[in-house]
Amino acid sequence: MCGIAGEIAIEGALTTELLQSRIRSIGHRGPDDSGIYKNGRVGLANCRLSVIDLSPHGHQPMTNEDQSVWLAYNGEIYNFRELRESLERRGHVFRSHTDSEVIVHAYEEYGEDCVQRFNGMFAFAIWDKRQQKLFCARDRVGIKPFYYLDQRRMVFASEIKAIVEDRTVPREIDLSGLHNYFSFGHSLGPTTIYKNIRKLMPGHTLVWQDGVAHIRKYWDVPPESTNGLRPARQYEEELVELLRDAVRLQMVSDVPLGVFLSGGLDSSAMVAMASQFSDRPVKTFSVGFEGAAYNELSDARIVAKHFGTDHQELMIGPQEVVPVLDKLAWHFDEPFADTAAIPVYLLSRMARQSVTVVLTGEGGDELFGGYRRYLAEQYSRIFSRLPGFSRSALGDAIGMLPRLRRTKKLLNAMSVADPAQRYASWLLAFDEGMKSQLFHPDVWRELQATDPYAAFREHYYRREKLVDRLLDVDLHVWLPDTYLEKMDKSTMATSLESRVPLLDHRLVEFAFRVPPELKVSRSELKIIMRRAMRGILPQQILEKPKRGFTAPTDVWFRTVLKDFVSSVLSDSTVVGSGFFNRDYIQRLLKLHLEGREVLDWPIYSIVAFATWHRAYMEC
Repeated sequence: MCGIAGEIAIEGALTTELLQSRIRSIGHRGPDDSGIYKNGRVGLANCRLSVIDLSPHGHQPMTNEDQSVWLAYNGEIYNFRELRESLERRGHVFRSHTDSEVIVHAYEEYGEDCVQRFNGMFAFAIWDKRQQKLFCARDRVGIKPFYYLDQRRMVFASEIKAIVEDRTVPREIDLSGLHNYFSFGHSLGPTTIYKNIRKLMPGHTLVWQDGVAHIRKYWDVPPESTNGLRPARQYEEELVELLRDAVRLQMVSDVPLGVFLSGGLDSSAMVAMASQFSDRPVKTFSVGFEGAAYNELSDARIVAKHFGTDHQELMIGPQEVVPVLDKLAWHFDEPFADTAAIPVYLLSRMARQSVTVVLTGEGGDELFGGYRRYLAEQYSRIFSRLPGFSRSALGDAIGMLPRLRRTKKLLNAMSVADPAQRYASWLLAFDEGMKSQLFHPDVWRELQATDPYAAFREHYYRREKLVDRLLDVDLHVWLPDTYLEKMDKSTMATSLESRVPLLDHRLVEFAFRVPPELKVSRSELKIIMRRAMRGILPQQILEKPKRGFTAPTDVWFRTVLKDFVSSVLSDSTVVGSGFFNRDYIQRLLKLHLEGREVLDWPIYSIVAFATWHRAYMEC
């Protein structure tokens, strides 16, 4: 695992100092080594977290024998040994035992199509001296980040901070990025919160040659299978075998490895599979919250005891939130309003004292249907058939009652006519009515020219069955920009590598071959995953309902963090900057503090934006 950065200058030569400054800014991603390749107007930089082949032979940027190909790479290629054997049979000679060198030789052998052969998580850039082109790629589902400057000059990096380290890059807010953020609590690729800074989308490559960028999609989930259905048990058996092999591949490491264990189905499955390939107790790490109505630590203990793991727990209280916010704002580079980033960062910090790599359960809900909104969305069509006055009367009646956050969101979402936008409405921090009051009228008029639902519409209609439509949207839109970004930034902030076996592309492709009725029914979620894990996981874990992983900010914001939140939302630097309606923000805060509404997510969205603004826009 590493951090990468680089540039192709338009005029003149690059300076070594700028390349060093860029890679130093993301040094937490690779504290073990760093290196620079510079040749005239081209520069690549890398900072290395040593995981495979800890020797100096893994130094990057890495080159081939005649130094015509140079690589800066972040990630892991899990099938690198098989690829290496194949390449050696074709005459390639290796000097290291790294997966990095496999990429170099695979590019020599297969050109840009090399990405089709990689099983892994990756973001890399290859400078091809002979063809005078930069070839960049991001893994299929977006586990590893890749940002670039969308201007005449080519600048790229693992994190935005390395791009804006150059003070000539303007730090201007992009209106689409602003609208996306206050809609969903994060940016939506390819846009970011910054003008002219973009994300390379998952499953895409970028070639920069002769001053022009060419972007190409190299992978997508295949269409529904036209082959006949198989017995359900065969799908369950294939799921177990694919998951077992994905975990086997991803446990390859020359440094200590553990598992993040929430006690949920997916992370418990990771522990079960990892235990099969470890000759010693697997190290597991769990987190809980003070003041939470529900804690999963007891479930995690059941799994840890069942598999005999070396288990560690962390309990987080509200007093730890405030010091972490500034750190997260700096590490995320953009405003990010998922409060779960706080416990993931703190848990990563604890785990890093024992291991360098962790397996996590990200992806299972998006592949096999784990969210309650999948159930609710199936009933939205029935609700839409009710007479308009009935829907309105019901909404008004519920709206007058205190709190009931989920019920109110349910009614608001079901009232949206467009199916793709309706599904997106389940994920909103601020709905359209709230945004019209949050922003200054002039700003709101400009924001209405942007469409935060475009990505949802793009993916919603690609599949025939409703459940697969929802899963397709979440895999392409929600997963990379929320959970994968959260996991990457929160773990790498502590120099900890996280791996996600459930997102092995073979598992992803398999999941969309599974009939929808084996994933979600009218009343049950994640059917095939639960059935496949029978006899492997404790029955209590198989039967437990889905629980969201988030900090109890509803309670904390009304009690011990009340003064902190009130102070941030009264700060004239951001709140009074001209973007927002200050009176509306104070009204939101009052409703929450009095317990009349549950508004901790909208409030945290403003707090996270203010913290980011202070870190990046006021410096």
